Amino acid sequence: MGIPRVRQSLGLGLVVMAGAMLPGAETGPRVPAPTPTALEAHARSVLHQIMVSEQSWVRIHAAEALIAAGEADAIRAYFLTELPRTESSAFRIGVYRVLATVSRSPEERNAWIAKVEQVYLDQNASDQNQAIETLCKLRYRVSGRTLELVRRRMAEPPSAPMALALWSATLEGEPHALEGLTQLLTAEDPALRRSAAYALRWLHPSDSAVRQALARAAAAAVPNLNPSSVYILGAAMTVDADPAHAQDWVTVLNFVLENNAASVGERFETSWALQRRYPAADLPSLTGLLDLSPSENDVRIGAAAIILTTLARESGR
Repeated sequence: MGIPRVRQSLGLGLVVMAGAMLPGAETGPRVPAPTPTALEAHARSVLHQIMVSEQSWVRIHAAEALIAAGEADAIRAYFLTELPRTESSAFRIGVYRVLATVSRSPEERNAWIAKVEQVYLDQNASDQNQAIETLCKLRYRVSGRTLELVRRRMAEPPSAPMALALWSATLEGEPHALEGLTQLLTAEDPALRRSAAYALRWLHPSDSAVRQALARAAAAAVPNLNPSSVYILGAAMTVDADPAHAQDWVTVLNFVLENNAASVGERFETSWALQRRYPAADLPSLTGLLDLSPSENDVRIGAAAIILTTLARESGR
């Protein structure tokens, strides 16, 4: 079930849901706001607890949030210890991605990337898509047999593997790859629009045509939010596609993040889009998200990541 039906107001893409209370509205007696130190400790504790308890990709998400918060060495040690149990898991690609990210030398990093590449080249691997996505997130420029496969995939009819191949081909500088990825923003299939926007958020292109396309897609996405909308708004915010409407997009995404009727995946994606734009004064409002149930662990991770990123920015770290 996706984001609830919303109505547009003020003519600027500002959305409210009938009968719902916007984030920050008073719901009871005031509780003293936690100190920045307490907030940071709570956020880190939540991430560590999730990382050691989850046996899915959620573990990877928590680890990556901790790496971004300065705990690379500890995460490397933990994942190396856990490797015998996790290398055969459904999230093995995530394990390789974490270890590539925290590698201590180019040689070590390349060894983990090679493992990911082998999975992508294995036509029988169930995690082929995760493999090429990870190569893209590591900004690895493919070559040889891997590039040949990427070229074949990008020439196929629109699909998730084709969109991922366009992402990889864009990193490699393949002609028309970025253009093809951008064109998917207007695809009839919302899953393709979502895939394109997600890739563009990671690519962070400066190309003016891409920025204009994202601004148009964001304008079309706001009036009737759906599961692809948050990905489009997040990408548009990341590339600063339309500064005049950036604050409207922030308002919409804040609403989605704190709205438990939106899916966990939508709220998780929203949190990454908001990390660099979240006001420090509003951080206490995220405390409730840290304490959600384990079924919403990705939302908890997103809230913790916003808190740690914002506090680090405020302190100049």
